[in-house]
Amino acid sequence: MSDEHSTAPLRSVVEVSQGSQPRFGSVRVGVLIAGLRDGVPTARLLLRPQTGPSLQVDASVGEPIDLFGGGTLTVRSVAAAGDADCRRDCVSLEYEPTP
Repeated sequence: MSDEHSTAPLRSVVEVSQGSQPRFGSVRVGVLIAGLRDGVPTARLLLRPQTGPSLQVDASVGEPIDLFGGGTLTVRSVAAAGDADCRRDCVSLEYEPTP
């Protein structure tokens, strides 16, 4: 049987700046703070599902975050304003939806 017509969830990587609120699946993700925390690149994110309470998380680079069963979000990098063409502190986020 051929796999050429099967559908697999696609990963996406986006670069967003502090203060932005991208949506991944049904979850809006607010980027509250991006930068070094105790020397570790970290992003403070506010996860806002369509229903239910919001959740604030501090995620370091490489740490997976469950988006309420709708996929996984991983911080790939954190850059300060002026680095990597960022006008504000920014974060690279990888989203992998749940199959």
